[in-house]
Amino acid sequence: MKIIRTIILYAALGLSLVVLWHTTLRSPCSKTIAYDIGEFDSRFNISREEFLVIVADAEKPWEKKAGNDIFVYKPGARFKINIIWSQEQERLYKGTNIEKNLDTQQSSINSLQTRYQSAVSSYEKSKQNYENKLAKYEQEVSYWNERGGAPEPEFNQLQRDAENLDKQAQTINSQLEKVNTLAEQNNQKVENYNDNVSEFNDLFVEGDEFDAGNTDGTEINIYSYDGLQELETLLVHEFGHVLGIDHVDDPASVMYYLLNEQNQDGILQDADISALAETCRL
Repeated sequence: MKIIRTIILYAALGLSLVVLWHTTLRSPCSKTIAYDIGEFDSRFNISREEFLVIVADAEKPWEKKAGNDIFVYKPGARFKINIIWSQEQERLYKGTNIEKNLDTQQSSINSLQTRYQSAVSSYEKSKQNYENKLAKYEQEVSYWNERGGAPEPEFNQLQRDAENLDKQAQTINSQLEKVNTLAEQNNQKVENYNDNVSEFNDLFVEGDEFDAGNTDGTEINIYSYDGLQELETLLVHEFGHVLGIDHVDDPASVMYYLLNEQNQDGILQDADISALAETCRL
């Protein structure tokens, strides 16, 4: 009977050590988290295979620092990574279309301004040439008027000069109309361009909060991203939450609460690494 009690005592002690290992000593980085792709909306214009490659790349920063393959893709796993269409993604796509339109508009404006400058240059040269000829013609007329009139040959030449000046004046007026037309077209295009710039600026702010979904141990939800690099950064951020890492205060860190120009490349910073070391007891 005494032997039985001793065995039970050691068994209870062993069970306590196992519980202590799993609840206290074992870190989140010492276990493997298997995941599968859950909901996958094709409107994101990315294939399932491409998405899996990006997810795999997003694991690596944490695994490299932890020295362990923490995350592994396993079809049928309970942990799901979902990519879910949202109004936010509609906004991003709208912004992308506006941006492409702005590039086209800018090219059109540049071309039109080149034509406008050429028309202005031609008009000014023609005007200067006309004014020089007109001044010379008026000088000739004044000269002969002071002498009671021009002889017939000179008079006929003055008549031809006057006709040529009239034709040249008509040409100059046509050139001026072209300049004005191009100026109006340019102003309209610039106005439309500025309207689109305002619409684009209204859509976006400098920093967007990381709002890729929950990390409660059952799933990660991706609702929107602007480009594949941003998608990878979002996943790096959410994998950090899966490990139990909270937001940090450094704006350059992946685990900062805002996505911004400093952390958009998804590279772990000292604050991220320190948080990982503390969470995983490295």
